[in-house]
Amino acid sequence: ILQNKDDHIEDLFVHLERIFSFGGIWPFKKTYIRFAIYITHYFFYLVMAYADFYKVFGNLELMVMNIVETVAYSITFPLMWLIRCSNMLKLIIKEIKKDLAERKFENLEEERIYYNYNSISKLFTFTSIVGMFITVMLLYFRPLVYLLLSNQALRNSTESFMLPYRVHAFFDTNNIHTYILVYLYLCPLIYISICHMAAICLLVILVFHICGELSILSYRIRNIGECSQSEVIIDRIRSFIRMHLKIIWMAKSVDNTFNLILLDELLGNSIVLAISMYYVIVNLDISEIATCCTFIFFAIIALVMLFGYCLIGDQLTQQCINVQDAYYQCNWYEMPFNCKKCLLICMIRGRVMLYLTAGKFYIFSLSSFTDVLKTSLAYLSMLRTLL
Repeated sequence: ILQNKDDHIEDLFVHLERIFSFGGIWPFKKTYIRFAIYITHYFFYLVMAYADFYKVFGNLELMVMNIVETVAYSITFPLMWLIRCSNMLKLIIKEIKKDLAERKFENLEEERIYYNYNSISKLFTFTSIVGMFITVMLLYFRPLVYLLLSNQALRNSTESFMLPYRVHAFFDTNNIHTYILVYLYLCPLIYISICHMAAICLLVILVFHICGELSILSYRIRNIGECSQSEVIIDRIRSFIRMHLKIIWMAKSVDNTFNLILLDELLGNSIVLAISMYYVIVNLDISEIATCCTFIFFAIIALVMLFGYCLIGDQLTQQCINVQDAYYQCNWYEMPFNCKKCLLICMIRGRVMLYLTAGKFYIFSLSSFTDVLKTSLAYLSMLRTLL
């Protein structure tokens, strides 16, 4: 049963590997040409998107419409570079895969503790990727739905040839053949959006693995009193120290790797959430069903991502506190003097708190999630006042 569960855990990485390998983004494969093709295509899209922003500069409503798309895709660009080029991330993934391959639980309770975290990461991974796929498909086919429902669908007008993303093509797209070519050129953005969510799922898997390790460590510390011999207890404490040091290294490495990306995510998703809610409110009054559905999914995805960061950050911090409490709750007062000295060192080391941060100054937690919502609602109130 345990081997089947290990294989199941490995499948989470396999699914992400399949997604990233399609565009040459997975760091363990030498698909540099494929990655260069996709990143070049992506770069030219960003050029056209920012050119459109420059073109509509001064029209606040069109600028805001451009921002909701451009901000989201601008965050994805450095995230793809990070996945492809970060040596530290490769090292962390290798260590976790090694842990999964060599995993040996001491009892069924440790097994249950660890796989509770794995089931959460699995659920988040699949629901988030499916949700993102639905969102980007709605966004991409929204112009076609508009053409089918509009009374002007058969008229050769500029309004009828609406593109799925706000871009400036640098040439006339009113011609049907040119319009189709540009429309197809924007199709790979569906894959890029899914890669963005897959990268976030990778972060969730890494952090929940660390949380599972911390939870197992605290369980072992609480039950250290079951050993009677002094030598056995000291060996156990030494194993705790090695395990704890490895966990601290992994957690700090994850934060150092992703903290700037998470800062972009925090600011970008707060803005996207506010703008999406604004456009849902505006378009409900004029019965724009396709637009409303698109921006509702945008708001849901942004909200889920922000909540996901705060949830995993809160779990990481909480498990650190549990490790601290475990040292005090074990039967240290019944141990020999030399064992107490070793435990004292562990207690001092256990005071090191682990966080998931945005730019090394904003700490993700469930309490900070309310601050994010307040910020987004403040943006929404400002948009309703200005527009």
